[in-house]
Amino acid sequence: MNAMEWMQTLLISGLCIPSFCADYRQHCLIETPKSWFDAQSYCRERGYDLATIDDMGAMKSLLGLSADKAHDELWIGLHYGGHKEWRWSLADKDFYQEGGRKYRNFEGSSETEMFVRQHNGKWYTGGIWTQLFFICYDGNRKGGERYVLVSKAMSWTDAQVYCRSTHTDLVSIRNPEENQAVATAIDELNVWIGLFKYGEHWSDGRNSSFRHWSPDFGVLLPQNCAVMTGRTSGRWRQRSCDELHPFLCTQGRR
Repeated sequence: MNAMEWMQTLLISGLCIPSFCADYRQHCLIETPKSWFDAQSYCRERGYDLATIDDMGAMKSLLGLSADKAHDELWIGLHYGGHKEWRWSLADKDFYQEGGRKYRNFEGSSETEMFVRQHNGKWYTGGIWTQLFFICYDGNRKGGERYVLVSKAMSWTDAQVYCRSTHTDLVSIRNPEENQAVATAIDELNVWIGLFKYGEHWSDGRNSSFRHWSPDFGVLLPQNCAVMTGRTSGRWRQRSCDELHPFLCTQGRR
């Protein structure tokens, strides 16, 4: 069965709903439980891949697709890949000019800590359970008002959720000038910024740094893959890749 025939079958069976498709891709819910790797093979054999989620718009589309189904957890395309890289929480590629994603100003770091804090303009790593004040970026404001200090201690993942729900995201720092502007805004406090390190990769090879973890979890561990929890606003959790779950396939560019 080719991809077109498979799509027709999905349309007839009601498993694929075009009204919930993004501009250049379609998301399809497959209700037969499989392991993560078997689900990946199933999607790829039909010209698809396990779903990559780029932003909250895609999250809402997938939640709508699964809203009338009785599935607590669905495989998505995120899995542990072993190689850890620093990424900014704000995933919008148009936000970063050449080299902007790679600006760093570390004073100290630990291989076992996944998140980054700024103090007096210098960057340090922090742990998953560390609670600090944090600084959000608000793209609807101008000048120094774009940097919003939140004087409430939270974990990095909780701070990310807060910034995304009330502003744009945790702050990204693209150059020395922005680093100084953030340092001025936080006035010698020790705060979370939007940089984090992960060993996760998307099945289709995309570089999206968007994450929507449940507040009690923020990084994938070895041998684990990500599920979207349909009954908790789409929050993600880790599960053993050998567990059997329904899953979401995506058609679109690689």
